[in-house]
Amino acid sequence: MYFHPLHNPDSSQIGYLLADLDEQEAVVIDPPPRQTELILALLTERSLRLCHVLRTHVHQVDAADCSPLCDRTSAQLVVGESAVMPPHCHVDTLRATHGTRLVFGNEVVRVLSTPGHTPGCLSYLWRDRLFCGDAFDVGSCGAGDSEADPGLLFDSLTRRLFTLPEQTLVFPAHPIKGRHVATLGELRARYAPRLQQSRDGFITDMIQRRDRAPAGRKAAPALPR
Repeated sequence: MYFHPLHNPDSSQIGYLLADLDEQEAVVIDPPPRQTELILALLTERSLRLCHVLRTHVHQVDAADCSPLCDRTSAQLVVGESAVMPPHCHVDTLRATHGTRLVFGNEVVRVLSTPGHTPGCLSYLWRDRLFCGDAFDVGSCGAGDSEADPGLLFDSLTRRLFTLPEQTLVFPAHPIKGRHVATLGELRARYAPRLQQSRDGFITDMIQRRDRAPAGRKAAPALPR
């Protein structure tokens, strides 16, 4: 087993490189912008073949895609069914659905459909670790983010993510207050006040927050300290 976080200080984005060292196969989750050469160096250092590039989500205005990394490794790009990809991205792409199993070496990544932050959001479960992108960014629903859907986010959190074991380690796409990881139990306790209300109540709350938010402002998710 090999696990290597990838940090981009410019964007504060975090990606993750996972590998089976015995079988020399790897996947990368949400590779940060301008990190292609670093990722290739890490692969070369351990003689790893990159099988998949996994994206948790793709924003409509996101100019970055993973085609350089895919082009140089022949890795398959994995996105959600509803993900809107840049028109110039022509790499081999798998539009994964809930329950899809992605194999690298003797390791398996399970795909969870977790729309809400964007319509095509995916989370990836590997061993005891959940790579969720911005699935816990409840603030985006109340900050005028046109891609966020509070109803879908409520469903993804209550019916999917919070059904996983409390000890599950959650790795988000951006560090919050210096923290790069939290347990699912910590997050469940933090979001309980908002999610104990009804689905309609949550949607109403988020819409009201959105109406009060300055245009273009996007709130960041808050992991427990």
